[in-house]
Amino acid sequence: MDNAANKQFVEAFQKEYNRRPTVYAATSYDTARLIASALKVIDGDVEGKPDEFRDALRKADFDSVRGKFKLGPNHYPIQDWFLVEVARNAEGKLDYKHVETIVEDHGDAYSHLCKMDK
Repeated sequence: MDNAANKQFVEAFQKEYNRRPTVYAATSYDTARLIASALKVIDGDVEGKPDEFRDALRKADFDSVRGKFKLGPNHYPIQDWFLVEVARNAEGKLDYKHVETIVEDHGDAYSHLCKMDK
């Protein structure tokens, strides 16, 4: 992805592990950033502020490596989906190459059925 959060993540990951990160690594990194953003709002006091922690998680106030990102009413991500292919990059290494954006702002099609408190 061509955004600052992703560029920083890829650079740090490559420096640490000497390889390109996978989609799973990026998703895990986003999850950690989401949790960290909510912990910051409540000064780390999850036990004393559980409702505030949940509210902060719902806001998803962090820079995602996946680009624009928010959570739907059932707390599943709403995000763009991309078609990529694996191809050799300028260094001759296998890498993801963006082909096209398949769908924008896609969320869970069944979120309207969720009974979760919105």
